[in-house]
Amino acid sequence: MVQTVLNFGSSRSLKKNTPQIIRRDPDEASSLGDTLLPDSGMDYKMENDGSSRLDSQTSIASTDWPPSQTASEATQAALSPAQDAMKRRKILRCIAGETSTFLPGILEMAPWAPPNGYLYSPSKISRLNAKYCPHFHKTSIRIHNADSLDTAIALANCSRFVTVRDKKPVCVLNMANAFHAGGGWKNGALAQEETLCYRSSLSFTLKLRYYPLEDLQAIYSPTVLVIRKSIDDGHGLLSLNKPEELPVVSVISIAALCEPKLAAKKIPVPNSSDVHVKEVFRNVADRDLTKDKIRMILRTAAYNGHRRLVLGALGCGAFLNPREDVADCFAEVFSENEFGGGWWESIIFAVMDDLEEGKDGDGNYGVFYRKLHGMLV
Repeated sequence: MVQTVLNFGSSRSLKKNTPQIIRRDPDEASSLGDTLLPDSGMDYKMENDGSSRLDSQTSIASTDWPPSQTASEATQAALSPAQDAMKRRKILRCIAGETSTFLPGILEMAPWAPPNGYLYSPSKISRLNAKYCPHFHKTSIRIHNADSLDTAIALANCSRFVTVRDKKPVCVLNMANAFHAGGGWKNGALAQEETLCYRSSLSFTLKLRYYPLEDLQAIYSPTVLVIRKSIDDGHGLLSLNKPEELPVVSVISIAALCEPKLAAKKIPVPNSSDVHVKEVFRNVADRDLTKDKIRMILRTAAYNGHRRLVLGALGCGAFLNPREDVADCFAEVFSENEFGGGWWESIIFAVMDDLEEGKDGDGNYGVFYRKLHGMLV
């Protein structure tokens, strides 16, 4: 069994001042095209030494916080319980504008990470052929209460010190909006896709010509450059004057079902008179479609030679999919013969503990931990 140990420190829980996932309204989400033109009013400048800065006199953020504060520092300041949602959205819109402004210059200095995105459909990817399987030893699925990009970066860093045959970037699942590239990230929304866009070049790879995404279509972005720290670290910029040191990940973007119809299923608790009420897909077709989406993710990753995956609780946030049933779907797909035989070296689910109840709780983290953690694939 191949096992890479990641050290995330003590068990992570969401900070009290961390904003909760909000529902992405398709009417308010703004799309990004193949070329992003910032609308923030900020003046971006690339210095002779390769570093970058904002002209504080023209930044829309200059009146929102003291001149001594950067936009990233203000993000932390704005995410306190005392601040309202509009303030948070305004700050995140500034982060989006700043990211959009910085990226063209950064990408010009990083030709090894072009903002390419490729549309995959079931007709392009068939079932995995066992003769192309690398036949790794079985790996144990792990569930981490952590950010997707932080998990991918940690996995890549650990891989430098152990024997890893996968020389490609870690592949991250983007739980995407089917209608709007990047979801509502330019309007300050904060679901998983938006967090990826605030921190990286992902938005540049999500080409408008691919939208709306069909049920089983996915966008594969082979080289996504990470330029920021996480929201918990204030969205601080990484060292832009050393682009060769910026992390690079690959991303598979696929949309979960949006607000599918649900049903309550009563399940007897073993050795007890209690009954557990489990939320499930009401329509069998929706459940089958979710499993097909998972198969599409795994096939796209394997087809492109990725052996280290960072997955997530597909659709279990703003899109209100039933977390227990989705976890069951992942387990069932991973148990299929097609995906056995050793396709992957590492599989990690980055699942935020939305209810802050730990691995024994009823939130996404607890549900996925109990169902999938330790499962051999």
